[in-house]
Amino acid sequence: MLRTDALESAIRQELARVGTCTLEELNERVPYYSWNQVFSAVDRLSRAGTVTLQRPDSSDYILSLAPR
Repeated sequence: MLRTDALESAIRQELARVGTCTLEELNERVPYYSWNQVFSAVDRLSRAGTVTLQRPDSSDYILSLAPR
């Protein structure tokens, strides 16, 4: 559980720092985690309303922190 909390915290920090990025870019920004771990954490954060996902075209998802 601690590793999950650390990953979710790292994702929130990265999105606060960069504003928006693609799922692939986010995966590169947290290199100590697997793609599956990042995807699962983004899914949890999205369902909790912490992160927003947009898909402007069929290439990739754009992530950002959800407005408070």
